[in-house]
Amino acid sequence: MEIGVLLAIAAAFGWGAGDVFVRRAMFGARPEAVTVVVAGMVLLALAVLVVVTGGAGGFAVPGTSFLAAVAVMGLLTWLSGNLLYFHGMQRAGVVVVSPILGMIPIFSIALAVTLGGERPSVATLAGALAIVTGVAVVLTDRKRVLQ
Repeated sequence: MEIGVLLAIAAAFGWGAGDVFVRRAMFGARPEAVTVVVAGMVLLALAVLVVVTGGAGGFAVPGTSFLAAVAVMGLLTWLSGNLLYFHGMQRAGVVVVSPILGMIPIFSIALAVTLGGERPSVATLAGALAIVTGVAVVLTDRKRVLQ
């Protein structure tokens, strides 16, 4: 479990650093262009990683239901999610929009309960409340939001 937590922290750091660079890139580019470039870079990096770690056989897929699930996930997270996020960042800035993206666990918990039949612990619900409280603090800070 410890390595999973460390990997998640490293991913959060990378995502946070990426937000700053994406915001700077959008000073001279449209969010749609940034989304296409980011998606292309991710596809290329993942393709190289697949070939290096698993060879060409790493591209084999179990079936059409798998492809459909991955396609839906890609549309929701990488394409539309990033496009909407980049538009938000361009208009409100990283300091406001990034904490809102931090609400991802709230949606994950809600979907895990409603669609996956999972039952969150009291600690999970307390963490969710802390996230909602933090986002509320950021969104109600008039000085920060109006800048």
